[in-house]
Amino acid sequence: MPVYSDVAKDLHDIYTKNRIIIGTSASQQKPSARKKTIAVVGIALGDEGKGRLVDNRIQSLLKKKSTKHVYVVRFQGGNNAGHTIEKEGVKLALHLIPSGVFYKETIGIMDRGMFIHVEDLQTEVGYVEKAIGSLKNRLFLSDEAIFSSDLERAEEWLNRIKAGQAAGGTGRGVAPSYAHAIDRLGLKMFDFLSDGWTEKLGDQYDRYVKEFKAYGIDLKIVEVPDFLATIAAGSEKKRKVGSKKEFLSRLETARNWLVKRKMIINTFLVHKKIKNDSSIAILFEGAQATGLDPWIGTRPDVTSTNTSAYGIRDGTAFWQPFEVEKKVGVFKIPYTSSVGARRMPTHIDLPKDLKDLPKNPSLDQEWGAYVRETAHEYGTTTGRPRDINHLDLPFLSYNAKMSYIDVLEGTHLDIAREDTKIKVCTHYVNKKGEIVPYQPGLRYQRDITPIYIELPGWDGSLCKKAKKVTDLPLNARKYLSFIQKRMGLPIVGVTTGSLRDNIVYFEGY
Repeated sequence: MPVYSDVAKDLHDIYTKNRIIIGTSASQQKPSARKKTIAVVGIALGDEGKGRLVDNRIQSLLKKKSTKHVYVVRFQGGNNAGHTIEKEGVKLALHLIPSGVFYKETIGIMDRGMFIHVEDLQTEVGYVEKAIGSLKNRLFLSDEAIFSSDLERAEEWLNRIKAGQAAGGTGRGVAPSYAHAIDRLGLKMFDFLSDGWTEKLGDQYDRYVKEFKAYGIDLKIVEVPDFLATIAAGSEKKRKVGSKKEFLSRLETARNWLVKRKMIINTFLVHKKIKNDSSIAILFEGAQATGLDPWIGTRPDVTSTNTSAYGIRDGTAFWQPFEVEKKVGVFKIPYTSSVGARRMPTHIDLPKDLKDLPKNPSLDQEWGAYVRETAHEYGTTTGRPRDINHLDLPFLSYNAKMSYIDVLEGTHLDIAREDTKIKVCTHYVNKKGEIVPYQPGLRYQRDITPIYIELPGWDGSLCKKAKKVTDLPLNARKYLSFIQKRMGLPIVGVTTGSLRDNIVYFEGY
């Protein structure tokens, strides 16, 4: 058996030179952060603009001569997420594929913490390649990622019936997929590639038939989201799960495509290989946000994965968050948006269709309508109109603390008007008028009242012209200074418009 050099050295030091160290004097420091590693996570309720910021960071990293490649690692979630990126007039809405596809020097990793609907992956790859060219040898999928199919989507629909609720979730099967990764009833991607895959999926289908039959429902006719039809139509479309034969036939087509692409690999070994390669930068791209974390989010309206920087450990099984050099928390600057059934304390009452606004809307409603339309606040995945909330500092400060981040980046600085003040929640009070903290879980928000201050607005159109911080309107800079002071973390950059060049980084970044 070979004895590796580091092992041989330790044996020599201890057994030959008697360098014996035991106890606290032998304690080792945590490894220092790996240079050129960045994590980008949301600290609100999702849709903060993370994909765009990842894309901008790739551009900055590749300008350095010392960087030959950038690996973009999605470590959690699936196509219940949506990241929109744009370059040279080409706009892409990504769901499963990591950001960075515009650059030939990037390699996308869909890591083990993700759940993957293979048919949707095939559709999305085709959609992206039609727009920008081949992703071959630039996109890889962990063999340990969670396999997901129309069965989990049907189960999510059934779970709503069981719970007696009509809303919540994207219908992409996220919760059942992760639940079955825990209860071991689900499959991994390596199962799908195995020789016995049809038997495994066939047995799974039969189990679901029995489950649905117990509720008097024929599984074959249950409708689930159809990503291919949705892309073609431009609005969400559905299809039936179909018979066992139809179900397996669709999966066989997707499996043949996957095998031909040679996309599925052991990503753990990739991380081990690139860790000490200084010519490679690594970006960890989060999906959803800390406000949706299943343990510390706005329960019950949460997702099913660790959405903070701590999720990097679970989602890669290799990296620990303290090994990441920069951990960036992203938030929308003048407001917060969300989708789902939740109602946050700073919620603005808006109809789903803004045509149904009252004839004399309140100032809050007028602001919320302006935000939704100007910032196009509609879900990337579902197209649902998002709720608009006033900026909530207790909520954001808690999420920033629990996300393990060290700097902030803000988006949508241009969504502001000079003649409209911006309301910011600074505290909550209970019915007795006592100040109470933000706590995760919507039940803590039921009987509290947000306390607001109103800060002067600014001309958002001027932000789009800014190249440096001093170009920004004075009131915008004062607003950012106040937010940074209250949150206790530096704001290192802001987006100032919808174009990729509409971004300003601050001194010291």
